Amino acid sequence: MSEQRQILNQTDKLSLSYLYQSDFYEIKNWAFSFLEEKETLAGFNDCFCLVYVKKGTYLFDYYREQHDTHSGQVIIEKPNFKYRLRPANGECSLFNFTDVFYQQFIEDLNLKNSFFFGNENLLSLSMKASPECEYLHFHIMQNLVVIGKLEMDCLVLELLHHVLAIINNASYQFELDAALKKFHLPTLERAKDYIHQHFKEDISLQEISAYSYVSPFHFSRIFKKMTSFSPIQYLQNIRLKHCEMLLRNTNLPIAELALSAGFSSAEYFATVFKQKYKTSPTRYRR
Repeated sequence: MSEQRQILNQTDKLSLSYLYQSDFYEIKNWAFSFLEEKETLAGFNDCFCLVYVKKGTYLFDYYREQHDTHSGQVIIEKPNFKYRLRPANGECSLFNFTDVFYQQFIEDLNLKNSFFFGNENLLSLSMKASPECEYLHFHIMQNLVVIGKLEMDCLVLELLHHVLAIINNASYQFELDAALKKFHLPTLERAKDYIHQHFKEDISLQEISAYSYVSPFHFSRIFKKMTSFSPIQYLQNIRLKHCEMLLRNTNLPIAELALSAGFSSAEYFATVFKQKYKTSPTRYRR
């Protein structure tokens, strides 16, 4: 939203904060407060965007369409259209996706002829957020500086998946027959190879999917279908196994081995270790 940023920099009625930067999306906080009856502000949306209204109202128009949204609603927007903000007082979370991701996303899900994405005259769509969307947004905002890149990427894609389910009143089921599984075996093999070599690092979904020659959204679905684990679940189990072996075979301090395996903190490691092994790392070592 480059043009929108220029507008925001010109007025104290709007403020934009950058919260998180990924390889294929960015998360921002957008707050606005201008209530004079005749005042409107122009903007331009230059990317595929997911808007979650978390406080107050968000009132905007494009062409002849009017959108009166409020907290608890979510808006999905196509790239490249002008709009005007009407007087409102509110706050939104913005999830802006890259053009490359958007094109791959449309192609992977075959959305060219869908109700929203296939309609050139429909540029924005607002809807009530489901409880799942509400929780995922809350969880993402609470963990922006806590969890790793791969976990954050998976959460954002899961949020997008639930928004699509609301649009179509059904989840996007993804099936792999025997031929497709065989076709995607090299994808799975390369992904596992990358994770095994880099599990100690803060790797992202984009890194793994690029190494595997598929898009992030498509990769996350393929991996889950073929392994029964999401990418973050697979990575975490590898990290836990690595730590379990170190607990048995070394005298490394627990905090040190946790960080060496890629966990963000010893406390988080202890929590997930106990969930899997039903005992604390200290007791396990004893």
